[in-house]
Amino acid sequence: MDFVFKLEALRRYRVFLEEQSQKEFAVARQMIEQEQGVLADLVARRDQTELEFRQQESGGGSAGMVAMYRGYMQRLAQRIEAQRDRVAQAQDACEKQRQALMERMQQRKTLDQLKEKGAQDFVARRNREEEKFINEMAINRFSMKQQ
Repeated sequence: MDFVFKLEALRRYRVFLEEQSQKEFAVARQMIEQEQGVLADLVARRDQTELEFRQQESGGGSAGMVAMYRGYMQRLAQRIEAQRDRVAQAQDACEKQRQALMERMQQRKTLDQLKEKGAQDFVARRNREEEKFINEMAINRFSMKQQ
């Protein structure tokens, strides 16, 4: 007779939920990386545009060209700010997923601990029964020899 954990179905369900949370957390981390990549591209484009603007300005560029660069740089600055907000939102979502994952891991670990304790109790109970049986056998043999 082997140990049977009565809450095994619940433990397997919690393992499933934990795996789902791990996948969701991985997607959230990928989203952060993607948003940070877009932000890095925008910042690099802004830096390149500023360099071109300075070259145009020092080269005696027309007023229309200078106005065009300034307008473009302002739009880039707005897009960068919006992208920073997206990165922050992605980080918040990732943190929520991490918290959910940690909670589900704790729930699973609690059941794992219950299972382990139940298994240890089962083994201890079985050992006591075997010891009791062996003692009875020894007493019976001793009684038989005395007769």
